Amino acid sequence: MTEAAIALFALAYSATVLFALSGALRKRMAPRQAVLAALGISAAVHASTLFFAPADQRGLFLAFWAVPHLLLAPLLLWMIRR
Repeated sequence: MTEAAIALFALAYSATVLFALSGALRKRMAPRQAVLAALGISAAVHASTLFFAPADQRGLFLAFWAVPHLLLAPLLLWMIRR
């Protein structure tokens, strides 16, 4: 049960970050560029936090942000096509 709650939290957190960041960037650039920039910024920030994680838990930290981001990226790209 705890793992499901953590996975749901990770998905909600990633959705909030990506949608808010791409929405803010959309005011400055084209929609497709805004989504890709949001994904790049979020990946850079989250990847840099892996250096602070204990070596034996880096895989868990990577999965915590990478999997939800990869699930949400097609949704964001699909939304800009409309």
